[in-house]
Amino acid sequence: MTPLLEIACFNQESAINAANGGADRIELCRDYASGGLSPAATTLMELKSQITVPIYVMIRPHSNGFCYDKESFEIMKTTLSNMRNLGADGFVFGILNPLSGDSSKSLSSWIDVARNKELVKLAKGKPCTFHRAFDCIPESHWDTALDDLKGCGFASVLTSGGPSSDRAIDCVDRLADLTQRLDPLQSHSQKSCNPLQIIVGGAVRANNVQVLRETSHAQAFHSSALISSDETVATSEVESLRAMLRGNPLQRKSTP
Repeated sequence: MTPLLEIACFNQESAINAANGGADRIELCRDYASGGLSPAATTLMELKSQITVPIYVMIRPHSNGFCYDKESFEIMKTTLSNMRNLGADGFVFGILNPLSGDSSKSLSSWIDVARNKELVKLAKGKPCTFHRAFDCIPESHWDTALDDLKGCGFASVLTSGGPSSDRAIDCVDRLADLTQRLDPLQSHSQKSCNPLQIIVGGAVRANNVQVLRETSHAQAFHSSALISSDETVATSEVESLRAMLRGNPLQRKSTP
């Protein structure tokens, strides 16, 4: 089975380029420098009339970490409801519990279960991805965090493989471990009957996605498909990613 290819798009042009390049899904957001924030509603409205590729919308009101006060959480709920009514096919978000004042004490649960579950419920059956807030969580807390995410009702987790690196290629062993923990065919846990899907993200490009696939055994990959300094997806990079995941690399024309 060919893995899923999701492209992070920070503007309307990028989403169109990604669709034309063969993306299976769009993660729609804005502000690349901040790691992605909630997009404008008008962008989603226009794209729904231009492309047929499923669009998952980022729900993130600010870039100041992944903990939210009451006001920010209300914004998240309103944004999700509005985007759902405008035709969003899914949602991407993640809320962590704040660290205590004593930094020597680790959290018993990193995931803010109550608030994440409330947003999943507001999605009304549309799939939700827990984004790379997961990469803040130490590996020693993964089992608890994954159980919490299942309990919240998330369909997938976007990760580069943990806090040790922002680049998935640096964390292939950890990604393989995560995939194995969540694969019901490899896990003996009865809790895996409805497993989370691991989406590999973090500097994923056509020149490394084959290694990532072979080593991690993941079935979904996430890339911004940027090959220049601006925020616009390169159709050629999406095409190359798609070809590599199909095991049919594009033939590059040689320079005379």
